[in-house]
Amino acid sequence: METNLCSTPLSRQQAQQLDLHLIPGLCNRLIAEMAMRNISPHQYIPFLSELTGRAPQTVARWIDPDHPGMPDLSSLAVLSIQFGTDVGWLLGLARERAPLVQSQLPPALLSQVCPDSPACASWLPPLLAHAQAHARHPVAIMRGKDMAPLIADGAPFFYDDTVRQVEGNGVYLLRHQDKLLVRHIAIQVGSGLLLRCENAHYGATLIRDRSRQRSLEILGKVVLAINACPL
Repeated sequence: METNLCSTPLSRQQAQQLDLHLIPGLCNRLIAEMAMRNISPHQYIPFLSELTGRAPQTVARWIDPDHPGMPDLSSLAVLSIQFGTDVGWLLGLARERAPLVQSQLPPALLSQVCPDSPACASWLPPLLAHAQAHARHPVAIMRGKDMAPLIADGAPFFYDDTVRQVEGNGVYLLRHQDKLLVRHIAIQVGSGLLLRCENAHYGATLIRDRSRQRSLEILGKVVLAINACPL
């Protein structure tokens, strides 16, 4: 259990002298949230206006490059809900991005956020929390049944694009012989690299030759897949 490192509150003078870096911290985080969603810079203002219901002139002040302003409390709460992230992160009071846990919202507010889904509090927040935990990673869509049922055809998956070589056994996004593939990769000592599908109807490929292994382009390691199974 974490404990508060400060056993006593700050004095009045210390509180007055706190440098919170709220500006331009909040501005930078709003831009980072939009960039993560592939919103182009010229669409920042229309996007924020649509997202929060605030006037374009109002949201423009939040991300003004020279003199950014702070949203009012109500707008800040809406930003937290719409981006699905904790207010502490937006304000710069947390070192790591934390997801907003919708199931902990007050019932009256939760009914507005999820008006048509009474089960929202039980199943959707954990799913969103998993996705938000990997939101810094790029997303791709699985094409084909090669990795079913682990990753279904059409399922989105997150991959860590900082992994550009085989780092132990795992599921990787890769390019091989000009084809974009998702495969289990197993290191077989003395033999080479085994590229294997999850679907048993598809064969495996053993790459023995060193030069062929070097031609294998690793694009990232798969960290999360979200499968939906229509009936």
